[in-house]
Amino acid sequence: MNQGLIALTGGTGFLGSHIADILLARGYSVRTSVRPSSNHRWIEGKGIETQVVDLSNAEACDHFLEGASGLIHCAGAVTATSEDQYRQANVVTTVNLLARARVAWADRTDNPAFILISSMAAHGPAGIDSPAVETNTPSPITAYGRSKLAAEKAVLSAEGNFRRAILRPPSLYGPRDPEFLPLFKAATKGITARLGRSMTGLSLVDGRDAASAAVALLQCQQAHGAFFVDDGKVGYNWDELAAVLSSVSGKKIRTLQVPLVLLKMAAALLGRRRSASSPVLNPDRISDLESVGWVCDGSLLQQVTGWTPALDATRGFTDTMQFFKEQDWL
Repeated sequence: MNQGLIALTGGTGFLGSHIADILLARGYSVRTSVRPSSNHRWIEGKGIETQVVDLSNAEACDHFLEGASGLIHCAGAVTATSEDQYRQANVVTTVNLLARARVAWADRTDNPAFILISSMAAHGPAGIDSPAVETNTPSPITAYGRSKLAAEKAVLSAEGNFRRAILRPPSLYGPRDPEFLPLFKAATKGITARLGRSMTGLSLVDGRDAASAAVALLQCQQAHGAFFVDDGKVGYNWDELAAVLSSVSGKKIRTLQVPLVLLKMAAALLGRRRSASSPVLNPDRISDLESVGWVCDGSLLQQVTGWTPALDATRGFTDTMQFFKEQDWL
């Protein structure tokens, strides 16, 4: 049974393509925005409608929501060279889509949903002894986090005949995502790195679980506001993370301490523009590593929607390791 059409931004990416898969499995039709340069590898041959849309141009969004009963806004920038670039990619696109939703859904009676994929970065750091919860006052420490919080505020304050909900994932990993590839490569050699000494721990979520959580927000009429998501465990400390890597790699893992000053020196040598594209040397990522940690409690999401995670780190890392091998990435 067709559940209707859902508009999805960022559908060709890691998380977005998993969201598309979940939507299709639940009986929805999917229309995703793409850029002329987008790689369709993860969505081709699945019957997904693609529409070339410049989300930074409000007029270009005019036809994207036509006939859609909901929107999941997953597109955005994780790395950029300036605060303004983050704002353009994460805030302006959200404002443009909200304006279009207000018009497109003005006469709807079925309470369409506008779901924003945000980030724990919008909240700011939280240690393993005091995980982030939804009632905390956000205090982002990076340009990326500030842009995500601004997008959240735009969603929650927007006028319009639609429901609004926000998903705040912590560290994401999983099949199709190359960001964790260096971690897995090191694990196969029996090593991992602890970057700096400040972080007490971090929460993890497999992208497939984050995708199903986003769809849970879409489907739950009682879901309003922002929600954290975790994998059922409120944070991993460094020893626990090393134990998971040891389990999936079959190697005894030795943790190397890497001072953050070395990362800062490497970033300086690369220059701002080149280091901005690095998942480790980007100035925002170094700021993240200097914090107390990135740990959140996703229990509210489970209470409101009934959603539960299917993949803890051991299972998710095992699947990810296998995927990397199948793709000859590892």
